[in-house]
Order: sequence, then C-alpha cells, then structure tokens
Amino acid sequence: MANALKQPVAGDEQWVLAALQGDVPAFGRLVERHWSMVFALALSRVKDPTEAEDIAQESFLKAYAKLGSLRDPSRFPGWLSKITLQQCANAARKGVRRRAVLGSQATALTDVAALPARSSNPGLTDAQIQFVRETVGRLPERFQRLVIMRFMGELSAVQIAEQLGKRPGTVRVWLHRAYKILRKDLAPLLEEVKS
Repeated sequence: MANALKQPVAGDEQWVLAALQGDVPAFGRLVERHWSMVFALALSRVKDPTEAEDIAQESFLKAYAKLGSLRDPSRFPGWLSKITLQQCANAARKGVRRRAVLGSQATALTDVAALPARSSNPGLTDAQIQFVRETVGRLPERFQRLVIMRFMGELSAVQIAEQLGKRPGTVRVWLHRAYKILRKDLAPLLEEVKS
C-alpha cells in the first residue's frame, strides 16, 4: 500500500497519449488539471465570466478534436493556451459582428465596465471592486493575464510559466512588476479602506 502512494502521478504527456488511444477519462483528467488556467486566460481576454466559461469549454472541445495534431504531448499546456487565445479572438470577432448588426444598444449592453462587479470580498463596495477591476484592466496585457491567472486561476508562478512556455523566473519578475504597478495605482483604495 505504501508503494502505491509513492508512485508518480501521471502527467500531461501520459494522459495525452492515453487520450489518443481512445481513453476519454484521460482527457477528462487533462480538463480537470487545466480548467482553472484556461478559464483565467479566457477571462483575461473577454472580462465576462459567462463568456469565459463558454470559451473554456469550446477550447477543450477543440483540443480534443485536434489532439492528433499535437506533435509533442509534453507541450500540451502551451498548445492548449494557444487554442484558448484563438477561441478568444474568434469570440471577439463574433462580438464585433453582433454589435455591428444590433447597433449601439448591443454595445451598451455588452460593455463590461457597465456590468456590476462580483466579489467574494464583502468588505469592499461595488465602486471599490469596480476600481480594482479597472486598475487591473489598465495593466499591460501580459501583466494583466498573469495577474488573472495567479489570482483567478489560483496558479503558482511555476504553473503559469509551464502554461505559457516561459521560465518561472521570467513569470516571477513580470508578476513583481505587475504588483508594483498595482500597489501604486491602488494606493487611493488602500487609504480609503483603512479609514
């Protein structure tokens, strides 16, 4: 029994190979393992949790359908990230077309800034939560994505690096820079919350 506990957990490469052999539950394990990352990446692009969830689902469906085209199974996370970003771009194009057809009313309805902010932090007002969202939204895109993956996706710097095909040290430096910007930009909120 003790030996069973010491056996290594199957990784992406083994699960990809098993899924290619028709093992559907193996692909399910990939979905479970990477759902948070894919959702957070989609959310960093579309800003709407419902749309991000749809994009995440579509990304996994597309990945399953195209799994045979993945040349190196150990690169699954990066490959999945690229599929997710492409699905985000597709969703954005559909949104632009839809707004063009429906006119300015649709634009007002789909403006993310106009949506009420949601938070698990009952200590902040809706205006304060919106301020945080807007501040994160003003970060450079690569920093924005990392912050969302770190806090929404609850991924470590090492996991983010793995997902994006970057070195962990690079991710840590970028996160540090993002935190520095956020600390400065969120200073008024910190003062407001303290008083």
